[in-house]
Amino acid sequence: MLQLLIKNGLCVREDGILPADIAVQDGKIVAIDRDIRLPAQKTFDAENRFVLPGLIDAHVHLPWPSARFDSVDDYGSGTTAAVCGGVTTTIEYVVPDEQGCLTPSLQKQMEAASTAAFSDYAFHCIITRVNPGVLGEMAEAVQKGVVSFKIYTAYTGFRLGDEDILTVLDAAGRIGAVVCFHAEDGLLIDYATRQLVEQGCTDVAYYPSAHPKEADLGATYRIISYAKHLNSRIHIVHVNTREGAQMVGAARRAGYRITGETCPQYLMFTEDVFRSGQPEPSTFVLAPSMRTEADRQGLWEALANDDLQMVASDHCPYTLAQKMAAQRDFRSIPGGIAGVETSLPLVHTHGVHQNRFPIERMVALMSTNPARIFNLYPQKGTIAVGSDADLVVFDPQTRWSIQAAKLHSRTDHSVYEDVPVVGKPAATILRGEVVALDGEIVAEKPNGRFVTRKVYRNGP
Repeated sequence: MLQLLIKNGLCVREDGILPADIAVQDGKIVAIDRDIRLPAQKTFDAENRFVLPGLIDAHVHLPWPSARFDSVDDYGSGTTAAVCGGVTTTIEYVVPDEQGCLTPSLQKQMEAASTAAFSDYAFHCIITRVNPGVLGEMAEAVQKGVVSFKIYTAYTGFRLGDEDILTVLDAAGRIGAVVCFHAEDGLLIDYATRQLVEQGCTDVAYYPSAHPKEADLGATYRIISYAKHLNSRIHIVHVNTREGAQMVGAARRAGYRITGETCPQYLMFTEDVFRSGQPEPSTFVLAPSMRTEADRQGLWEALANDDLQMVASDHCPYTLAQKMAAQRDFRSIPGGIAGVETSLPLVHTHGVHQNRFPIERMVALMSTNPARIFNLYPQKGTIAVGSDADLVVFDPQTRWSIQAAKLHSRTDHSVYEDVPVVGKPAATILRGEVVALDGEIVAEKPNGRFVTRKVYRNGP
């Protein structure tokens, strides 16, 4: 008897839409065909709805330290929000300990997720110091199935110098790993911030000026130059400018192993939110900052034309009280917003429903490409025989408005409050088990698993 049978759905893959039933056994897809007539423990009728491969949010923080606060979601609340939003796999950025050691923090995160995660999960390790011990730990992490690392080019305690960046890129190439980059010029940000402080300009309205666009572009150009020289495999996270996206696209078309992502906040807002008179502009503080309307439109174009390859949330929520504690000094406002539960309806509404790209492209951006970029494919990221039965039954017609009170993050607000959207997950299925229905958790207990990933080979 089958574990699960999904009937009458429209299966969406990056290469097309197929009306078909899906048969699941032992957590895997075992058949995709018209009118499957086999007994099943559970049958789900998906008539008039799409069946998507489960989303992969490859950029979450559960939790994250910023200013003097920690973000408020852990694996329990964060992955509850994830599966309610159609995300079946999350990838967390692991902060090393004060000495820069990777192994203790990675082990701690693995243990925390193993008992609390409702989604499957993987990890990226952040590199804050470069020495023989850390380079050895990188190789050890790869042996454990953690094959992605992250470098910051900004912020005290995280920023690496250029020589260290080159060292990590070289090491990652030798052990078959990918390096993700937070691309801002930290020296320029520090200088711009210092100038504003000296002028008494610390109100949140000055936040974009403290993070000038030139800092984004300069760091992106430099990182891509290094990756070209070393032929490194890199991924640039939360690209926020038209020009940055074009740099990624041009490098990739030239044959370099470079990919990039953007996030819904950069697709939905511009830096005008800090000066618009909205009652809580500090809630929009995040890094890098939102940019101009031309950048916002350019990012949508980049997703459509493959200058950028994926969408991730950068989920990092704080409470309203934390965000509002220092409105008159942008340096003390924690950076980050909630997003893991709202990414799918926002991208569907403003990408698919507004005809910027078809639903197959949305699946590529939010499921298939993240799986490929982070070596989860074809176990994750597609609807295919042999793949994990991570699926989202998606109603493309449901109209609703986002309200923080009905979401599942531990934060008490959303920058998307009352934003109207079209489309909503009717069911989220993890390895053949229904974990959420109509936006509410139904799993009796956490059942997420750590997903090991193989080392990268040569090629794009």
